[in-house]
Amino acid sequence: MKMTQNLIHVVLIFVGLLLLNSCSENSDKLIEISQEQDENNLKAGKVWSPLGSKITFTSWRDGNPEVYVMNANGSKQTRLTNYPEWDGPSVWSPDRKKILFPSFRNGNWDLYVMNADGSEITRLTDSPEADWKADWSPDGEKIVFVRIFNYLHPRENYEIFTMNADGSGEIRLTDNRAFDAHPRWSPKGDKIAYHSNRDGNVDVYIMNTDGSNKVNLTNNKAFDGFSSWSPDGNQIAFSSYRDNNWEVYLMGADGSDVTRLTYNPAIDGQSCWSPDGNKMAFETNRDGNMEIYVMNADGSNQINLTNSPENDIYANWGKADD
Repeated sequence: MKMTQNLIHVVLIFVGLLLLNSCSENSDKLIEISQEQDENNLKAGKVWSPLGSKITFTSWRDGNPEVYVMNANGSKQTRLTNYPEWDGPSVWSPDRKKILFPSFRNGNWDLYVMNADGSEITRLTDSPEADWKADWSPDGEKIVFVRIFNYLHPRENYEIFTMNADGSGEIRLTDNRAFDAHPRWSPKGDKIAYHSNRDGNVDVYIMNTDGSNKVNLTNNKAFDGFSSWSPDGNQIAFSSYRDNNWEVYLMGADGSDVTRLTYNPAIDGQSCWSPDGNKMAFETNRDGNMEIYVMNADGSNQINLTNSPENDIYANWGKADD
């Protein structure tokens, strides 16, 4: 049993950055390593301070991956979960009062929800399979998530489901042997973006919220995935290996006008938007380990927020409670 749990943990650590055969010569760069962090990250006034904006993320700084929250300028980094098993990646509810996250705390990966201050943790799913990355519908009434049907073959057994926000009413949206993962609900509420290898390579797709009308947006021979909708729903940020390195890109919601935002020999990975659409947070190992950076939405002014000797990943940006 212990060996099985260890294998599950290894698989899901690698899922965070998708170790793909198409770029296996660089896959050793993508291992997420447990590390520890120092909270002192505001340097020389370089980081701006938007009012009422918060970022959740997962960190190893206390020896175990836990959910943390910080101000959008990197200050006041605070631990929200405290359990000897993995917690995260986390997602803010639309009203910013709840945080959704997967956890292994009961011997299996299930989805949980807690208040924004880390209190009142409630289990939402109780499946014999593993329930992983999730997102909220814009009205907060539904949740979309990934269910892993075979831990040891993740590229072939990940499917996307929706359910009510209380964990009831599960509906399966994808049903094939492809790798369907990282679902993100559109701000307009009518589409779900995700990545899939159903056409032989991992690309960014969108589908209707009932699972119909699946469309490949990127259709590129390199990896494209980890999509993130702009707050107005008109653009999608994503990670790609199309230029022989992991970088952050931007495209229209229909797949048009692809623009590269980052230019760094390190890994620049999963990104998320600020609520006003002016900035993005993303994860990168350009300083030797995974950190949360912020940049303008055009890719300029890239700044390290976490500045930690330990890994900080899975940023999600939301407004603080009014």
